[in-house]
Amino acid sequence: MCCSSVAKSDPPQAPSPLPEVTVEATRAAFAHRVDAFVRAITRNPGFSDEESLVRWRTPICLLAAGLAIEDVKYLTARLSQISSSVGVPLARLPCQPNFVIVATPEPERVLDAWYARDSRLFGNAPPARIREFLETSRSRPVRVWYNINLGRKSGVRNGHFIPSDQRAESSPFIGNAVFDISSVFAIIDTNRTEHTTLDQLAGYLAIAGLTNIDLDAELGSAPSILRLFASPGENQPSDLSGWDAAFLRALYASNQASRAQRVEIAERVARDILR
Repeated sequence: MCCSSVAKSDPPQAPSPLPEVTVEATRAAFAHRVDAFVRAITRNPGFSDEESLVRWRTPICLLAAGLAIEDVKYLTARLSQISSSVGVPLARLPCQPNFVIVATPEPERVLDAWYARDSRLFGNAPPARIREFLETSRSRPVRVWYNINLGRKSGVRNGHFIPSDQRAESSPFIGNAVFDISSVFAIIDTNRTEHTTLDQLAGYLAIAGLTNIDLDAELGSAPSILRLFASPGENQPSDLSGWDAAFLRALYASNQASRAQRVEIAERVARDILR
């Protein structure tokens, strides 16, 4: 009797690679999402799309108050770690605090008392802007105020013109002034953040305090810690997202004087996320 044989099946074939045109279309769609995200969060009232994006040049010195000592240590350490990782300069200790975080169940009382004690708290901002910030009916769980130097080469600081001995460049691609943060303070309403983790707070304070972005931006499908106080509890982001961190790294690596700064940032963010 002849031995039976088992028919051998053909080896499985590797899946065909995606056509190049499909890959390019996917990349283009992703780049469009990233560009929309960058342009949405950098669209700030009072600043045109041709002006430089605001960031820190002065080293930041963090101070947090109103939380348990261990929570203060964790929050400031996490914020320092995020800041350092994205290229934000940190001051050596001891230093004069310029990024101050206060957690309180009575934010209005604290703000009123603070302003009464320090009339320079809001710089030279007009009274209408100060009243808007203090308005309780439209307040946020975390309120952030920026004092900004408007123009390192020439421009204004808190409403006052600053002459410069640096030559201002003139070009359709180069702006004449770049904007720097001189100080920031954040007020955390603990009545409205009792279920928020320290990682969430640190991530939100990082994206909100390291640049002057639109906290109410339409984010589309982009993942971001900016959704923290807009999403239902079960869908809240747990920390700074990869998109947020990529944006901050790109911002601090970008050319502030370039009129194409946003384009440069969006391209860097897309490359960073896809790595």
